[in-house]
Amino acid sequence: MLQYAVRDASEFSEEDYLNSYRYMDKTRKRKVERVQKECSKKSTLAGEWMVRQLLSQVTGESKEAFVILEDEKGKPYVQNVTDIFFNISHSDTKIAVAVSDEPVGVDIEILRPRSLKIAQKVCTPEELLYVFGHEPSKEELKQEQSGEILRRFLEIWTVKEAYFKCIGTGITDFFAVNAFSEEFQKKTVFHEEYILNVVTVGRP
Repeated sequence: MLQYAVRDASEFSEEDYLNSYRYMDKTRKRKVERVQKECSKKSTLAGEWMVRQLLSQVTGESKEAFVILEDEKGKPYVQNVTDIFFNISHSDTKIAVAVSDEPVGVDIEILRPRSLKIAQKVCTPEELLYVFGHEPSKEELKQEQSGEILRRFLEIWTVKEAYFKCIGTGITDFFAVNAFSEEFQKKTVFHEEYILNVVTVGRP
């Protein structure tokens, strides 16, 4: 079972934000209150509201029935529920959430032109060849990229981000994850505005 959704922050009403905050536990409320940027605060509230909607759909329980907490590494989970997992990602005004019966991670990235200087720290030689079609020069890495090269890089990036979020360790070593690996399941969505990857792994 895998359910995921992507929405824009503009789609949520003030009542949605208030309800999301109302249903949060005290620790998560304090975390939201510490967020300085209003857009980031709204994205956090919208993400949790979307999770509650998906959880309600797959379980039949009401949205307010779930107690969402965080483990010691900051990964959110549903209290007293061991067979449903979820994850949330934000990029600009886009919010993505995923719910699964296996550990799940999701990452979304907006398609906007950017240099790929970080690519050498993220991609293996095989992945760099996939992104550029050849071994890129230092000049190419510094250039602002868009189009297919950017899409391929963000495909690699979101797979790895989603994987680390799935296993709950935080990013350790990008090179330790092969974006083309068959050791985990991934769902890639190419949209005109964003790239989305959802990764699931079997339970330990």
